[in-house]
Amino acid sequence: MKFNNETEKQVFERLWKELSNLIEKDCQGYDELYGYKLLEGEFYDEEVAKALVYKFCKAYQFNYEEAVKNLTDTLNWRREFDPLSAAFKETHNKALESIGILTLYPKAPANKKVVTWNLYGGLLKQKEVFENVEKFLRYRIGLMERGLKLLDFTDENNDYMTQVHDYKGVSMWKMDPQIKKCTKQVIETFQKYYPELLYAKYFVNVPSLLTWVYDVVKKFVGEETRKKFVVLNDGNKLGAYIPFAPSTLYGGKSADSLATQNVTDVRPTPYALSLLEKEMTTEID
Repeated sequence: MKFNNETEKQVFERLWKELSNLIEKDCQGYDELYGYKLLEGEFYDEEVAKALVYKFCKAYQFNYEEAVKNLTDTLNWRREFDPLSAAFKETHNKALESIGILTLYPKAPANKKVVTWNLYGGLLKQKEVFENVEKFLRYRIGLMERGLKLLDFTDENNDYMTQVHDYKGVSMWKMDPQIKKCTKQVIETFQKYYPELLYAKYFVNVPSLLTWVYDVVKKFVGEETRKKFVVLNDGNKLGAYIPFAPSTLYGGKSADSLATQNVTDVRPTPYALSLLEKEMTTEID
């Protein structure tokens, strides 16, 4: 953890000291964040817990009240929404499952090791998958949660995720209102409940006339997040940014296809698994 001054360090230490009381008082004791346990007990890892709390402090410029509010809001949202179930228990629309790819490049530069690929080009022609915003959101959150399991929050070289949005084949002229509604919901959810996790986001195969892609997204994100966006009209240029991307379509070093690179066997953390098993026992009872 890096602090620019003593004030930042004091804010973190204050939140860390009050964490147990805050969770018990404001979150009904729910202490799971991204699959990890924040309070002492079985499955607890202090180094990981501190790293996650630090992210919330950093995300809100070490403003104590803002960090507390957003951390407790996130824990309460996780308790109600159950993103672990979306990631590891639920079956999603096959069309959706086919366009979300996770890759892991251990030898890649810092924080470009875990990449989430969103191949929206073909999917946007299948408007029915966007009709139910809740189902789409649960699919997208599930993909995010699985990607988080490939990160190492104790390693500054692999504690952020990179995303690629491929718009090859998307209409240049307009965005369907229902798709826009889904996009807005996903962006707002990620902004609020997954802070300080995005390293870079690449929009690829974006024709120069397809201005709505970037325009829609940038309306819902802050300036610091927008600085992480790169728009490429040619997917083959992506290899200059993500070296181990497939050479075909993306211009990287790998001869493998994206489908071959897809990491499908992602297991929940031990704490997440214990919570999921407890859910299943409760459902049976």
